[in-house]
Amino acid sequence: MRAVAIPDPTPGARAALRADLTARVTDLLSSNRVVAAGGRYTRPARRTYPHQWLWDSCFHAIVYHQLGDRALAHDELRALFRAQVSSGPDRGRLPHMTFFGGGPGEADQDPEGARAYAREVSLWGDPRASTITQPPIVAEAVLRVGDAALWRELWRPLAAYYDWWLRRRDPRGEHLYVSFHMWEIGADATPRGDAACQRLLATGRSPRQPDDASHNPTARKRADMLTARYLMHDDLRGIDGDELAERIDEAEAQRRRLRLLGHVGVDMQAYLVRNLSDLATIGEAIGEAAAAARYRAEAAAIAAAVNRDLWDEEAGFYFDRWDEPSQVIRVRTPAPFVALYAGDLVPPGRAARLLDALADPDRFWTRWPIPTVARDEPSYDPDDYWRGSTWLNVNWFTLRGLIELHRRAEVPRALELARELARRTCELVDLAGFREYYRAGGRAAADDATTAPAGFGPDGFGWSGIVLDVFRMLDEELA
Repeated sequence: MRAVAIPDPTPGARAALRADLTARVTDLLSSNRVVAAGGRYTRPARRTYPHQWLWDSCFHAIVYHQLGDRALAHDELRALFRAQVSSGPDRGRLPHMTFFGGGPGEADQDPEGARAYAREVSLWGDPRASTITQPPIVAEAVLRVGDAALWRELWRPLAAYYDWWLRRRDPRGEHLYVSFHMWEIGADATPRGDAACQRLLATGRSPRQPDDASHNPTARKRADMLTARYLMHDDLRGIDGDELAERIDEAEAQRRRLRLLGHVGVDMQAYLVRNLSDLATIGEAIGEAAAAARYRAEAAAIAAAVNRDLWDEEAGFYFDRWDEPSQVIRVRTPAPFVALYAGDLVPPGRAARLLDALADPDRFWTRWPIPTVARDEPSYDPDDYWRGSTWLNVNWFTLRGLIELHRRAEVPRALELARELARRTCELVDLAGFREYYRAGGRAAADDATTAPAGFGPDGFGWSGIVLDVFRMLDEELA
C-alpha cells in the first residue's frame, strides 16, 4: 500500500499523479499479458485468474487504447472470439471465460496455468471455454478502440453474439433479458441473487466440484454463497445437456433456467441498450444499415420495458427481478446508476431521484463510493466480495452515466457528483494499488473519517487500470 493520498488537485500535482499511474498501469498490463493459441490477451491477475475473461478483456482493450497501443487493444478483442460457439442452439455465444492451457505448448509455459486449465475443463465439460457468458460490453469496446478495418473484420462474429442474446435470453418475449447463472451477472456474489442461492442451499446437496483450488487469499467470500453458485452451475449444466440431447425441448429448457435464476438485472439491460446502440453505429459506418436499424429498435424496446416494469415510483429506484413466475428483488445496489450510461434509458426526472440515493451517506456516498450494496441494506459489508465493497468498473460506468446525464439534460449536480466520485476513485487506487476490489468505507457514515483504505483480492488486477480513463474524464470532461 502506498503511503500518501492523492495530492491536492492543482494541475501540476494531478498531472504528476496521472503520469505515475500511467507508468504503473503499463507495467501491470505487461506483467499480465499472455500469448496463447489463437492470439494474445491479458489475464485479470497472475495465479488467481490465468484465463481470458470476457468483460475484463473489454476493459483491458480500452486501457491499451488509452495508453496508445492500438495493436494490443485490437488483439485483446480479437482473442475473445476464438471460442465463440459456432453451431447449435447457442451459436454466437461468447464465453465468459476462454481457457489458458488448451493450446500446443501452453502447459509447458505455465504449469500452474495448466493445472487451472485441467480443472476448468472438468468443471465445464468443454476443452476451450465456459458455457455461460458475461455482461455484453464488447460492442462498445470495439467501437471505442477500433477503426473501419477492425469493425469490418469483427462485424459478423460481433453481430452473431448480440443476435444470440436477442434469440436466447428473452424467453418471455418482453424485451427484458435474463442471466441464468450468478457468474453471468458480473457481480458474482451480489445479494440480488441471495434468494436463488438460498433455495439451492435448502436442498442440502453438495456441488460436484467445489471451489477448492483458486488462489485468492484476501478476497472476502461467503462460503455458503460460493457453494450455492457451484450448485447453480451443476443444475444449469444439466439443463443444457438435456436440451442438447433433445431430452427436453427449448421451451422446457428455458422454463427450467428461469426457475433456476432467471435474473433480470437493471444493469444488464443497460449494457444491452448501450451496446446494441454502439453495434448499430458500427453497422451504419460499414454499410450494414438494415441490421443497424434492427439493433436500434431493440435498444429502444429494452429501454421502454425497463421503465415500464422495473421502476418503483414510491421508492424512486429501479429494482431487478428473478424466478418464474417473475418477482421483484428489493435490494438497492448501484445497478440503476450504471443504467445512467445507456443514453436515454433513464428519464431526467427519475435520474434526479437516483442522484438523491447516490449522494446519501447512509446509502451510497461512502468514504470511497460506490458500495455494491447500499449501506442501509442488511447485507452491507464494506470489505465483502460484491456485497458492499467498491469496484472500479462500477464507478467507471456510473461516471460516464453522470456525464451523459448532464450532456442530455443539463444537470449540474450530476457533474458535481462525478467530479468528487472521480477524485475519490483515483485516490483509492493511489492508496491501495491495483486490486480486484476495495473497502468502501465504514459500516456507518460516522465511521468513514477513521476508516483506512484497503484493497482485496489479487494484487495487480488488470481492469483497475481503467483508473486512467477516470483521470481522462477528470482532465477533459469534468475540468
